[in-house]
Amino acid sequence: MKLSYRGAQYEVQLPQGQNDGVDIVGTYRGAPATWRHVHRQNNRHHEVDLTYRGVKYTQPV
Repeated sequence: MKLSYRGAQYEVQLPQGQNDGVDIVGTYRGAPATWRHVHRQNNRHHEVDLTYRGVKYTQPV
């Protein structure tokens, strides 16, 4: 997904979730609603390169 912030363009890879097939059906403010239960993969073992006021550093995410 391509994003921009204050004119700086960057690309983000969003984690993919797995749908376990469970749909929760109910009502929200009187209207029928459906929610899907999605399991997210825990892949928080990477670092990103950031720059703050011209100083570059890495941050674990």
